[in-house]
Amino acid sequence: MAFRALFVHLFFPHHSNNHRPKALHIDSLLFYVLVFSLFNFGLRTLHRTMPDVLGYATDIHVEQLLSATNVKRQEAGLAPLVLNDKLNLAAAQKAQDMFSKNYWAHNSPDGLTPWTFITGAGYKYTTAGENLAKNFSTSTNVVDAWMASTTHRENIIKPAYKEIGFAVVNGVLNGEETTLVVQMFGSSLDTVAVQPGTPKSPVVPVQAASVEEVPAKQVNTERLAAAAEPIKSAFLGVTKTPAINIPTLTRDIVFVFAGVLMGVLLLDAWIVSRRKIVRVAGHNIAHFLFLTAIIIAASSISRGTLL
Repeated sequence: MAFRALFVHLFFPHHSNNHRPKALHIDSLLFYVLVFSLFNFGLRTLHRTMPDVLGYATDIHVEQLLSATNVKRQEAGLAPLVLNDKLNLAAAQKAQDMFSKNYWAHNSPDGLTPWTFITGAGYKYTTAGENLAKNFSTSTNVVDAWMASTTHRENIIKPAYKEIGFAVVNGVLNGEETTLVVQMFGSSLDTVAVQPGTPKSPVVPVQAASVEEVPAKQVNTERLAAAAEPIKSAFLGVTKTPAINIPTLTRDIVFVFAGVLMGVLLLDAWIVSRRKIVRVAGHNIAHFLFLTAIIIAASSISRGTLL
């Protein structure tokens, strides 16, 4: 009987709750905020101690990124890009540099630009560009997000580019477990056709997404190439399948929570109408629309960020 009384008190309009389900009272909403805050803190704590059980699922691979990128170019009427080992190496070195120096930017804290890594890998470019992404779960998600961003899309469908390189790597960046994706574009002196009798154009980089154009300069290639051999076989892709995927778990819990409250709102409106209960205030429609907005937002939220 005690359980039944509590159930009615929480979810049905009754004299014990002033004819409004306790689950819809303002103090209950504050309680939900506290519970979700503690839930998120618990997820982060458990993730650090049991990353293989509770973590972020990732399935991103270079061949999938290349295929998805070229599909977008072909849809725009452009020739597909060719995977280039030197641009792969440049992308891998850039990813390694971001992890080792703990930064998320096109330019490193000590002033290394994307062009530094490209030339350091031995790629003599006429035009070049860079797209960055982190915290995406699949290759398709990454490319779709790039295409949804004006500056990143411009790089992907730029006719001047002929070759491309990628790096995909997991690590810890700014205290957060992260999957970095580096995409390097370029046209080299070897791939650009020059008309007979026409002097070659000077090597000038094209602006990458969110990076100011800078002149090409001499760099110390020996330092950047020192770790080339171990990098060549790495950074090809990342697949992680934890027992519980945190984004999926969080989204499902939000859906269940919002669904239950929407059900309570509908039930409350039906009972109030049937019993002709008069209340001073009632905002079921507004609450219903608010919960609908939460569900839509939860459906579209992505952990991924671009640069």
